[in-house]
Amino acid sequence: MLKHTLIVLAAGLATSATAQQTLSSANSNGLPAGSLNGQAAIRSLGDRLGTVAQDNGLTPVQFANLLRSDLSTYVTPEGMIFHVCAKAPEEKDDGAGNRGPDIARMDIPLDDFLDLESRPGSQKTLYMDFTGYHSRSNSWGHNINFPAWSNDGDTNNFSDQEKSDIIEHWREVVEDFAQFDINVTTKDPGTAALIKSNSSDRVFGIRCVMTQPTNGFGDNFGGIAILNSFNDGIDNPCFAINKGLNAGPMTVSHEVGHTLGLVHDGLNTQEYHPGVRGPSAPGWGPIMGAPFGKELVQWSRGDYDGATTSQNDLNVITNNSNDVDYIADDHPDSLFSGTPISLGVETAGVINSSSDIDSFQFTVSGGEYTIAVNNFERAPNLDAKYDIYNASPFQFVATTNPNGTADAVETHNLDAGTYVVVVDGTYEFISVGSVSDYGSTGNYTIEVTEIVEPEPIVFSYPNGLPSTLDESTPTEILVDIDPGTFTLDTDELFMLYAVNFDVPFNRVDLVPAGGSQYTATLPAAACDETLYFEFHANAIEGGETVDPAFGAGAFSATVVCEPNDCLADVNGDGMVTATDFTAWVGAFNTNAPECDQNGDGACTPTDFTAWVGNFNAGC
Repeated sequence: MLKHTLIVLAAGLATSATAQQTLSSANSNGLPAGSLNGQAAIRSLGDRLGTVAQDNGLTPVQFANLLRSDLSTYVTPEGMIFHVCAKAPEEKDDGAGNRGPDIARMDIPLDDFLDLESRPGSQKTLYMDFTGYHSRSNSWGHNINFPAWSNDGDTNNFSDQEKSDIIEHWREVVEDFAQFDINVTTKDPGTAALIKSNSSDRVFGIRCVMTQPTNGFGDNFGGIAILNSFNDGIDNPCFAINKGLNAGPMTVSHEVGHTLGLVHDGLNTQEYHPGVRGPSAPGWGPIMGAPFGKELVQWSRGDYDGATTSQNDLNVITNNSNDVDYIADDHPDSLFSGTPISLGVETAGVINSSSDIDSFQFTVSGGEYTIAVNNFERAPNLDAKYDIYNASPFQFVATTNPNGTADAVETHNLDAGTYVVVVDGTYEFISVGSVSDYGSTGNYTIEVTEIVEPEPIVFSYPNGLPSTLDESTPTEILVDIDPGTFTLDTDELFMLYAVNFDVPFNRVDLVPAGGSQYTATLPAAACDETLYFEFHANAIEGGETVDPAFGAGAFSATVVCEPNDCLADVNGDGMVTATDFTAWVGAFNTNAPECDQNGDGACTPTDFTAWVGNFNAGC
């Protein structure tokens, strides 16, 4: 078993010393007394350099190069090795969603925040301890009560926002360890599940204390861990101090990586790879660097340009000392025996190594189909691609490997038949060269969806539509609405109408009449006026849908005037008076219909004599 090294991470920090050593008294800067780095440390160690290197699983050359290239690496006079790094940048809630979701996924109730487990029953445990921890009688050499994790300063209570953030922390760490048989949990498993009590004990793991700097321990640090402490015989926790969803979960995975034996991934002269972006690819970085806020983070073997270590992360995590296994392959690797999937049903999968592929098969009747391979939504590890094959006769169809996104989504026109989709991890081209698919592992979902043209909203009118209207009487219209494939917004079903095309149009809400039927009422109008009207329905998803039979046009109906049976009442005011003579003269001069008082179809002077007779007869 390797002796382990104390790692202090402040952006992923590291300090080092053999596990059973007690920390020396600290200097004023918080570091153990007599700590040296760089060439001074090499000179101070002298002939002991090889022994200290071997105690920590390194060759003398590797250790000397580490001291020269990584000035965050320090050594105490007792041979304790540690790293000291800058904290992660402080996250600010700028209102643009950069702090993560306000409410955790609705399939995880907020009150389950301390009862989460990724792989119940696993022999190995990663316990994210948010509840506070009394650290004593361990290799840290202190006696400190660390408070519960808090974002608002109240360490006695968890707010709903803190519960949500804890769930999101857990989900992201689960993604980082998706391919390993490790139970990532916020539920206290008990100390026995965290310590390797003897050489035959296979049930053990690590506690990661989620907390704040306390009694000077952790000041200006982002995280602290003991190298190779995952299999310790005592409860030697690591500590995650960085806050925020851009840094907190990554710090947990980084610190636990140290306890599994991993050292830092740097970039050229930088101790920590800060992550890179673009030009069109998502931000990328290694977990053992400090790629805070980058979209795609992965375990690494240092096969990127400017790497400072070639340590094979996956091999180290699964070495005999850690006794960590990969999970069983969940989907076949064969092109001819893929997992059957149904259209419109989301299926989960895990790519557990760079050599793993997952095969699926589905049958279609022909048409357009969208195949979507979607990653975990925050800092995924998998950069996905897929290939499509026609199963019979077996034939390659297409590859979907979009650059600039970790997901693989595309719509394909497929003939009727059975198809095979093969999901694989790929890599992105980034600003400092390409990254291999070595760390492109993790969770994903696949779904095949048929593209179906939506059925429109259809209006019909069981009692017909009026073309004429009675004078001075409202008119009720019965409307039947078939929603098709839409969901109607029942608060946005209405009729618009205008009198003689006067604008703006007036709105009348439709009134439910049972089932799919509604009523609309046109108002009363005057003689010879024309009412124009149209019906509208809004769908809950999507914009307004106008009656498809007529597009944006309108129906119309004209008010029919009531006949005037009193011929002498030429002006139509309902009374027979001398003013009707003036009105008759006007009608005579204009040859208007009201001039014809004798009913001969013509307007002549004889109609004056007829009007006098009608006047005398009265109405």
